[in-house]
Amino acid sequence: MTMSSMQRFFAAVLPQRWFAAMEADSRLWMVRCSCGGARSVWDMGGIRYKAAGQSRWFLRCPQCGTRSWHTVSRD
Repeated sequence: MTMSSMQRFFAAVLPQRWFAAMEADSRLWMVRCSCGGARSVWDMGGIRYKAAGQSRWFLRCPQCGTRSWHTVSRD
């Protein structure tokens, strides 16, 4: 999978070790729809590093196709 422009930017400016830690942490954060569909923040092209809490994002679910509030939580 290709990286987003934001991910490519951080890959270019950060040391390799920091970027690897950022990617690993972002892959643990999952965006979940009420239909049961889930994907990681990293796979969506985002970065969520050293974050806390549980937020909600209004997105279109690739699985069911509806726009709804998705919960963002760490596995």
